[in-house]
Amino acid sequence: MEKTIKKSKKHSKTTLKFLLKNIHGYWKVTILTWFMVLIETACEVFVAFFMQDLIDSVNEIGASGEMDAGPIYMYAGIIASFAVVAAITGILAGAFAAKASAGFGKNLRDSVFSHVQEFSFKNIDKFSTSSIITRTTTDVTNVQFAFLQVIRAVIRAPFLMVFALIMCFVTDWKIAWIFLIIIPIVLFALLFLAKFVHPTFVTVFDTYDKLNEEVQEDVDGIRVVKSYDRESYMKEKFGKVSDFIYRNFVHAEKIMAANNPILTLAVYGAITLISYFGAQQIVASNNTELSVGALSTLVTYVMMIMMSLMLISMVFTMIIIARNSAERISEVLMEKPDIVSPANALKEVPNGEVIFKHVDFSYVGDASKDVLHDINVTVPSGKMIGILGSTGSSKTTLVSLIARLFDPREGEVDVGGHNVKEYNLESLRDAVAVVLQKNTLFTGTIRSNLLWGNPNATEEELMRACDLAQVTPFLKEMPDGLDTRIEEGGANVSGGQKQRLCIARALLKNPKILILDDSTSACDTHTDSLIREALQKERKDVTKFIIAQRVLSIKDCDEIWVMNEGRIVNRGTSEELMKSSEVYKELYESQLGGGDFDGNN
Repeated sequence: MEKTIKKSKKHSKTTLKFLLKNIHGYWKVTILTWFMVLIETACEVFVAFFMQDLIDSVNEIGASGEMDAGPIYMYAGIIASFAVVAAITGILAGAFAAKASAGFGKNLRDSVFSHVQEFSFKNIDKFSTSSIITRTTTDVTNVQFAFLQVIRAVIRAPFLMVFALIMCFVTDWKIAWIFLIIIPIVLFALLFLAKFVHPTFVTVFDTYDKLNEEVQEDVDGIRVVKSYDRESYMKEKFGKVSDFIYRNFVHAEKIMAANNPILTLAVYGAITLISYFGAQQIVASNNTELSVGALSTLVTYVMMIMMSLMLISMVFTMIIIARNSAERISEVLMEKPDIVSPANALKEVPNGEVIFKHVDFSYVGDASKDVLHDINVTVPSGKMIGILGSTGSSKTTLVSLIARLFDPREGEVDVGGHNVKEYNLESLRDAVAVVLQKNTLFTGTIRSNLLWGNPNATEEELMRACDLAQVTPFLKEMPDGLDTRIEEGGANVSGGQKQRLCIARALLKNPKILILDDSTSACDTHTDSLIREALQKERKDVTKFIIAQRVLSIKDCDEIWVMNEGRIVNRGTSEELMKSSEVYKELYESQLGGGDFDGNN
C-alpha cells in the first residue's frame, strides 16, 4: 500500500492538468453554473437578512397594538422575491452542472479510450486489461460524479460561509466572534478525517482492478469452469476480493461517519452559545442592541455556515473517493506510446520484401533477457516462409516486429527497402495483415466483420475473399449468408470457421505481407491445404509468413525456418531440412509418416 500512496503523490501535481484538458467545450456551462450558484447563494443570505426585519416588524405591531401591516407585506414581498430568484437560479445551476459534468465525463472517457488505442503492446502490458476497463468506466464515473458535486459546492460552500459571516458581523459583531472559534475547529477535524481515510480508498479502488479481473477470467473461461465443475472455486476467489473491498469500505465509511456528529455538535454548540449571549444582550439592552429578529437571523446564519461546512465535508469526501480514480486515469493519459510515427513518415510500402538485420529483442529492454538473438535474414517479396519451432521459441515475437507491434532492442527490420521506423504506422500496418491463432470476431454480422479488412469492399470482393479462405462452403449453409449474426466473441461459429473468417478479413486488406500465426490450427488438413493452394495461386506477389505446428502446413513453402530459443537454427526447403535438421526430420516423420494426412502420398 505504501507503494501505491507514493505513486499517488507522484502524479498528484499533474493530475489536475490532465483532467482540466477534458472540460473543453463545456467551460461556458461551467462558468454559468458558478454564476447561477453565486446568485442563488446571495439570495438565500438576503432571505435570512430580511427575515430579521419581518420578525421585528411583527414584534413591534404586537408591542404597540397598532395594526400597520405595510412593513410586513413589504418584507414578505422582498423575501418571496429573493426566494423565487434563488429557486430559479438553483434549478438552472443544476441543469448547467449536469450538462457540464456529463460532457466532462464523455470527454474523459473518449480521451482515455483514444489514448489506449495509440499504445503499443509494451504500453498495454504495463496495465492489465481489467485495470484499463476499470479506469475507463468506474474511475471515470467517480471523477464525473465528483465534478458534478464539486462544480456547485466549490462556489456555494465558501461564498455561503463568507456571506453568512459578513451578515453575522453586520447583525451583531459582539456575537459573531463565536463563529471564528468554531469554524477553524470544524475544518481542522474534517481535513484530518479526510487525510486519515485517503489511503484506505486508494487500496479499495486499486482492488477493483482485481475484482474486474476475476469477473473477466470467469466469463472468458466459463466453459472450462463448468466442464471442470469449478463454480464453487471461482465463487470463493471472487468472494475473497469482494470481501476485502467490503471490509475496507466499511473501515473508510466508519471514519467518514464522524463528519455528521462533528457538524451536529458544532451546530448545537453554536446555537447554544448564540442563544445564551444573545438572550443576555436582549435583556440587558431591553431589545435595543439586539432584537429578537436579529437573534433569530443569527441562528439561521448558524445553519447556513454549518451547511457550508457540510458541503465542504461532502466535497472532501467526494475528492477523497475521486482522487485515486483521477490519479489512475492520469497514469493512463500520461503513459507515452513508445511506438509512434516519425515526422515526415513514408506513406506507402512499395513491396513485401522483409529484411531482419542482426535483430535482438527483449520485452523488458534488457540484453540479458533477450527472446530473439541475432536474427539476420532476407525474404524477397512474394516468397512464402514457413516458421516451425517449439512453444516459447519466439516465432510470434519475430513476425510481430514486421508490423512494428514491437521495436527490436538492437538491429533493424526493413520492409520494402526501408526501416519500419521510417513508415507512418497506419500505412505500414495497412500493408501487413496478421491473422492470429486466437482469433477475434466482433458482435455484428459476418459482413461487418469482413469489412474491418476493407470498409469499401464490394460484394464481389467479399465473396472472392470468402472463396480464397474457404469460407464459402459453410457460408452457403447459413440462412442469412453474409448478414448472418455473429455473437460476442464469435460464440456461434466453430473454431475453424472463425479462423477462416479472420483469414478472409485479412485478405480484404490486399496486403503486401500476410502473416498466418498458426491460424489454421482449428481447420482440418484438407481445408488447410486448400487455403494454402489458393494463396499461392491468387496472391503470388504477397509475401507470406506461416507459423505452424503442423509440418503439413508449411512443407511446400519456399523456405522454412526452424526456430529454437529465439534463434533461427536451420533454414531451407523441406527437402533440404530433411537432410540438415534433425528437429524438422523428426517432426516430419512423426506427423506425416509415410504420407500426407490430406490424402496426398
